[in-house]
Amino acid sequence: MVSKHYVGAVGTEVLVDTGIDISMATVLHLLVKKPCGSEVTWAGVLGPPNAVGTYTSISYTVQSGDWDIQGWWNVQAYVEMPGWSGKGATVKFRLYPAYQ
Repeated sequence: MVSKHYVGAVGTEVLVDTGIDISMATVLHLLVKKPCGSEVTWAGVLGPPNAVGTYTSISYTVQSGDWDIQGWWNVQAYVEMPGWSGKGATVKFRLYPAYQ
């Protein structure tokens, strides 16, 4: 397991747990605010089932160019499913420059 994440990394799985069953979701996004203030949306997929077999997380695999700025990033789950749509709590993580 990587304890630090670095600018330019590719293939890292970003996994955000929503805390609710999202197996019926029709839209799964991660709303991302970069350290510079710009915002992007990553299209997510259902993450692996939790210990009791319920799907509660959104997964996204980092692509080339996604992690382009060092600093603190904010990520928020956005889900649409029958009868409900909304955002989750904001998760923060830090990207480090190379060699740090």
